[in-house]
Amino acid sequence: MALVFSSWSADLAVVLVTCLTALYLYFTRSFSYWRKRGCPCMPPTVLVGSTGRAILQLETVDECLKRVYDGKPDQPVVGLYAKQRPFLMVRSLDVVRSVMVKDAAYFLDRSMGSSSDKNADLASRTLFMLKGKKWRHMRVKLTPTFTSGKIKKMFYLINECGKELLNCIDHEMSRDKSVNVKETVARYSTDVIASCAFGVNANSLADPDSEFQVTMRKVFDFMNASRIVKIIAELAPWLLQLLPSMPRSDAVGSFVRKTFWNVVEHRKKHGVIRKDFVDILMQIKNEGRVRVDDAKEQEEIKEDSRYMDTDTPKTGKTDIKLVDDDFVAQAFIFIIAGFETSSSVVSFALYELAMSPGIQDRMRREIQDVLQKHDSEVTYEAIAEMTYLDMVMMETIRKYPTVPQLERKCLQDYKIPGTEIVVEKGTSVMIPVLGIHRDKDICPEPERFDPERFTPENKSKRHHFAHLPFGEGPRICIGMRFGQMQVKTALVHILTTYQVRRCAQTPVPPKKTPSGVSVVALKDIALAFHKIT
Repeated sequence: MALVFSSWSADLAVVLVTCLTALYLYFTRSFSYWRKRGCPCMPPTVLVGSTGRAILQLETVDECLKRVYDGKPDQPVVGLYAKQRPFLMVRSLDVVRSVMVKDAAYFLDRSMGSSSDKNADLASRTLFMLKGKKWRHMRVKLTPTFTSGKIKKMFYLINECGKELLNCIDHEMSRDKSVNVKETVARYSTDVIASCAFGVNANSLADPDSEFQVTMRKVFDFMNASRIVKIIAELAPWLLQLLPSMPRSDAVGSFVRKTFWNVVEHRKKHGVIRKDFVDILMQIKNEGRVRVDDAKEQEEIKEDSRYMDTDTPKTGKTDIKLVDDDFVAQAFIFIIAGFETSSSVVSFALYELAMSPGIQDRMRREIQDVLQKHDSEVTYEAIAEMTYLDMVMMETIRKYPTVPQLERKCLQDYKIPGTEIVVEKGTSVMIPVLGIHRDKDICPEPERFDPERFTPENKSKRHHFAHLPFGEGPRICIGMRFGQMQVKTALVHILTTYQVRRCAQTPVPPKKTPSGVSVVALKDIALAFHKIT
């Protein structure tokens, strides 16, 4: 017997329509958020919002955000939705400056991460993810760690990895006519991170299946799987019961903790000093601070801390207590923040140099001329003199920024300068790095690789916030100098030994993988290396 209408089919149709309508209203309930606030907005799609192609991994996050950026060329800010969650994209460079520096107190926290309670995992305890007082305290503690003086002392470790990189390339070229640049440079990054942040020889360049390299892969497998799980949990929680078990972080965390503390115990027992990151973290643990060597380093720390509050106790005493995992986590961040980024930058740079032999030749001439003044030795001081090398690196990270967006969380209601739009407390604000870097009104012919954009004269003509590969303000990347030295050392060693050329297997243009978590990951890329005689 029918319930309402004369047939079961009619009743079923009504139920289905009602359910679908209810689901539609539920999943679009927030889609009037920006319209009500008078903010221009990219039209959202049910379930996936304005960023559906990135959520479905049909394009990379940076490509998705660039499309949104390009879609509203005359607007200082644009509203969008990541699934049902409202975000505000900042397009105006003046507003970017306000968010990141001028009014940074409103936006000190990242929109991701946690407050790092005592049960949080290692990733949540890293400086990148910390929030509030815990972040401020840890940032002040770690700022002296990444001065040029401290990195200079670690340079011998990076340089040894650069030498081993050449042996690895030699071996690869003896087996094939091309080298998988992304994979080879990733192994170099692994060895640098293992040596400088954990005090161990990972031997990844000699053994691609070394324990440390395998663990690095597990970190990113876990993070990518976690990202997928979070999407499914938001859209259709019941599907989680049908999925196979996902990679777990337990094994990674156990390996990282064991490696770190084993090294610490060995150094205590045998009095080993390497002047690496492990030594510095132990200084913080034992003395409450990092020792500053000279006035130059003190001045550098002051410059690096210019956006921080000046009332932080200099004694290092605070009501915030650091536990063992807080120290391990700061070594762990090297894996998350340094592995994919550095290897991608070197790979993209080699690709562009292979496609532009004239630029490569000029860069090699500079390297050879500078090294000749330093007894043909690759030293920290020699690399610091290589201005064209720096220009090439900066143009690489302009064209291929490894961090697709900078995110901040609004901590109290904030009126966007020059508009009537008020950003409510708790709203996430997003700065589209690729969109800005490849905006033809900011950077003419943005697809062309041209290191001349970074001469002092040309840099002075651009808005200071037109180039944001490391962020800006209080949350600027604390490991910026270390990452740059890691990239430059690899390029110097390679270009003094090889000419790099495209080959039949070279993808044009290079492809990026849409599965990256917080960085833009490069897919495999093959190049030919010809030894210089």
